[in-house]
Amino acid sequence: MKVVNERKGKWRIHSGTVALTILVLIAIGAAASTHPRPPSVPAGMVFVPAGPFLMGSEEGREDEAPMREVYLDAFCIDKYEVTNAEYAKFLNAIGGYVGRCGGHDCVDTKVENPDSHIIYQAGRYTAEVGYGDHPVIMVSWYGAKAYCEHYGKRLPTEAEWEKAARGTDGRAYPWGNEFDPSRANVGYRVGDTTPVGSYPTGASPYGAYDMAGNVWEWVDDWYRAYPGSRYWSDFFGSKYKVVRGGSWNHPPRDARCACRDVAHPTRRILVVGFRCAKTWDGIAEP
Repeated sequence: MKVVNERKGKWRIHSGTVALTILVLIAIGAAASTHPRPPSVPAGMVFVPAGPFLMGSEEGREDEAPMREVYLDAFCIDKYEVTNAEYAKFLNAIGGYVGRCGGHDCVDTKVENPDSHIIYQAGRYTAEVGYGDHPVIMVSWYGAKAYCEHYGKRLPTEAEWEKAARGTDGRAYPWGNEFDPSRANVGYRVGDTTPVGSYPTGASPYGAYDMAGNVWEWVDDWYRAYPGSRYWSDFFGSKYKVVRGGSWNHPPRDARCACRDVAHPTRRILVVGFRCAKTWDGIAEP
């Protein structure tokens, strides 16, 4: 097909080629129809495309350095943190929580801890009234992992979590480089968790909510030094898991996308929840 590039950037197709063009388009369509359409992004998740991003920080804590470029394959991550209502549904599905998550307790209920919002009542697990859409807390790393796997997902890696939170440009917070208290539940301004998605202007570049504040989030990784780091901590190794994102009762500096904290995987903590991820298995981006 002959194409002429005209002035002002316009394109003109010679009339003698119109029939051939139609035939070519029909052939392409027929060939495409022999391949399955790519699956859609799972419900309740957002898509993060493959490619490099800037991970870490030179201006934060010592364990955040060095900032470096990291390449990740495409993946999906939950749009919201897992809620109390969702976790109660999971407990009903597996029939309990004591020793039910990799041999460990999944979560604390009101029986063990009055700060929990999971109630066992009339033979069923339910969320405390008024907290069904708040992020689940008092959940162990094993409890988070088991939940994700039950629904065909997994915990995000530390790198996946950070890319989903900050995009590719190394920004400090999901929305930019300056902290804005109207965009996140941070710094004890509210004094408790808030319903997931309560801060839409604080969403990440990919549309994930509450990646700054509300609750810290378990990720898959053990706490270790980054490649090229000279920093050392006695907490490094295979004893503590990383948590990310800060919480409602932590200061803004902890809500930075690069900030890292740690917790023992069996602990159930007032300010720690989670969200799930899933490897993208599509043949094309949605």
